[in-house]
Amino acid sequence: IYDAAMKYVADGTATVVFSRERNAAVLVMNNVEPPAPGTVYQMWLVGAKGPESAGTMDAAAVAPSTTAVLPDLHGSTALAFTVEPSGGSSAPTTPAFAELPLA
Repeated sequence: IYDAAMKYVADGTATVVFSRERNAAVLVMNNVEPPAPGTVYQMWLVGAKGPESAGTMDAAAVAPSTTAVLPDLHGSTALAFTVEPSGGSSAPTTPAFAELPLA
């Protein structure tokens, strides 16, 4: 069984299709404005233990479309996005600008 969540991000969209049965998700972003120079978008799987990094996306990875596979959802309830310094962070340093439910 697969579920999906979509969020409008600026002029673009972020859609995550996920399966609890398969413990995995696929993120598709279209026409999302790339992060500013010197920053990345960092994905976070949010669950009972707090946010866990699920990877980063620089400007080249974002525009105009991107797809990311999240192979282990760790029982998370949401996929959140923050803007972080180039290379990413070990914990979010800014508030999430988008959050997609995984429920």
